Amino acid sequence: MKRIILLILTAMVCGNLAAQSDTVYLKRKTAVYIKQSIAPVTLIGAGMFMKLNKNGFNDLSVKKSVTETYPNFHTHADDYLRFAAIPMIYGVDWLGVKAKTDIKNRTAILLKAEAMMWISVTLLKNSTHVIRPDGTDDKSFPSGHTAQAFLGAVMLQREYGSRSIWYPVAGYTIAASVGALRIANNRHYTSDVLVGAGIGMLSANLAYWTHRYKWNKNVTVMPAYSNRSAGVYFSMTF
Repeated sequence: MKRIILLILTAMVCGNLAAQSDTVYLKRKTAVYIKQSIAPVTLIGAGMFMKLNKNGFNDLSVKKSVTETYPNFHTHADDYLRFAAIPMIYGVDWLGVKAKTDIKNRTAILLKAEAMMWISVTLLKNSTHVIRPDGTDDKSFPSGHTAQAFLGAVMLQREYGSRSIWYPVAGYTIAASVGALRIANNRHYTSDVLVGAGIGMLSANLAYWTHRYKWNKNVTVMPAYSNRSAGVYFSMTF
């Protein structure tokens, strides 16, 4: 009888400790998600401010300034730069700098992120019908080019950011350049670019948050703290 009681008490203590550990883990994971959401949510909020603000600094004031300063500016560089991070996500690994995620899971994450980004951008374009600054069509809001560029920048940061800060710096510099070129080309308003950037970042983060790593259970996604049962690490940066 004493042995049974001891076993029951031991099981209760272990169960309580496990529950406490799971609670701490969930709190930490939630904190990570919130931290990773700050930048994209801020960008989306800033974009909505630019679009809805009727006085002072807004979409129209930026458009007027840009067209007056660069009246004949035109380039197709943004059409290509938006995809620049994709070959880097695979090429850097091929050059010997090991990514945080193996190629199968990395590809699955990329495809999920692309699908979420494309659906979000397409739905907004087809429901808002915002006329482009150059008047060519009503698919201005948000910027799909910018969303694509920032999606790639987030993946580059997550996969190689722990190796060197210059990988995410390169990714975000290219992404920001794409957004600036969309405005300079008179294809998008500032709000389109800011919201597009936020959507791209959120899509990439959501793809990582929801991925199950079915091909490699022991993959290390980012250095931080680990789930004791799954061995999955979560980044403490956005």
